[in-house]
Amino acid sequence: MGLGHYVRARLHRRIFVWFGASIVMTGATVWVVLSLFSPEASEAREHWQDFHTFVGDRFSRVWEAPGERDELAASIAQTLRMGVVLTDAHGDRLRAFGPDCDRVQFDADVHLAGEVVGRVELCSVRHDRVRGIAMLVIVLTVACFTLWAAAGLIARRLGRPLWQVARVASDIGNGQLQSRVRLHRHHRRDEIGMLADAINDMAMRIEKQLKDQRELLAAVSHELRTPLGHARVLLEMLRDQKTGDGKATSEKTIDEIEREIMEIDDLVGELLASSRLSFDTLSYAKLEALDIAARALERVGLSLDLLSSEDETIPFEGDATLLGRALANLLENAKRHGGGVKRLRIDATPSEISFVVEDAGPGFTDAERDRVFEAFYRGDHRAGAPGSLGLGLSLVRRIAVAHGGRAWAENRPEGGARVGIRIARKKIETPRATASQSV
Repeated sequence: MGLGHYVRARLHRRIFVWFGASIVMTGATVWVVLSLFSPEASEAREHWQDFHTFVGDRFSRVWEAPGERDELAASIAQTLRMGVVLTDAHGDRLRAFGPDCDRVQFDADVHLAGEVVGRVELCSVRHDRVRGIAMLVIVLTVACFTLWAAAGLIARRLGRPLWQVARVASDIGNGQLQSRVRLHRHHRRDEIGMLADAINDMAMRIEKQLKDQRELLAAVSHELRTPLGHARVLLEMLRDQKTGDGKATSEKTIDEIEREIMEIDDLVGELLASSRLSFDTLSYAKLEALDIAARALERVGLSLDLLSSEDETIPFEGDATLLGRALANLLENAKRHGGGVKRLRIDATPSEISFVVEDAGPGFTDAERDRVFEAFYRGDHRAGAPGSLGLGLSLVRRIAVAHGGRAWAENRPEGGARVGIRIARKKIETPRATASQSV
């Protein structure tokens, strides 16, 4: 395997190679260390030295008696099943007992009166030594292959989850947003499981956002056709008006065209606000709560007398355009579907501000109160209402979350509904995914 091919190899293959190399290196290191420093090795060397002294001493006693000397050598050859060779002080062979061998494994000098008078050499049979080496090689080979096979299984087990994560990421990049990472339960709490959960969550969010965008595009296309169609009809009527009271009729037609254009403008405004939230492009500035509320009342054509606050000034930080859109949506919702606005109340604490709109309508049912802030949801009393996309209150909630707060809806004990938002008075860092979790 070349270096380039190795670098491009999959992770489990590289783990497999390194695991095998580590097994071999570890085994060799352990063997060397045990051989050099283990008590057993030191004890074996001491015993070998004692054996060397013992053999030399035994033969020195019978060296001058050839019969006893040869009898001792023959006994050792038969007992140990080794070849025994006796040589004189000059290295000439005297006698040999047992099988022939080609390599001396042990030798001991024979001393008499402090002088070397001969040598005893011991060696094993060649085929026995070869068989022993072969068995050792076979055992080591089987052990290495067994450990390396286990390393391959472990490497595959470690690399497979990452391969699945990479596959799902590739599927998402190719537009297959329904693809998900599915891991075994023992991976769900480790780092790979955390990565898989993040990938799955990302895919789910992207899939939901694209689904909401498709629904939004379809709804906007439908809703824009209605006022544009009305405006086209009104323009045709304006051209054909030739009656005596044509001037008054023309002014009425122009007013209707203006209302249709205002509806289109509101739709475009909501789309722009939704886009800013989706791309996390809030413009924070120092604002005054009473001014924001007053402008929202004027925007929907309501009296400033509806504004209620115990404080004369309530400074805070926020995006004036988005907050103005949120308050206008709350007021417009109460005006169109809640029987009219009763009051716009502002409550403040050192850390938060609440904008609450109270209406004179029938209130919410339990099912409506749970879904009123969902995108594209329109209750029974709003179904079919002109210019209603079901985005108004959903946008209100997103704006509140982007400002570190929340939106809520409840029924008033005395009748009607109360819908409001609570936001932080200071600028906060809001994760993009939180601020744009729904369109």
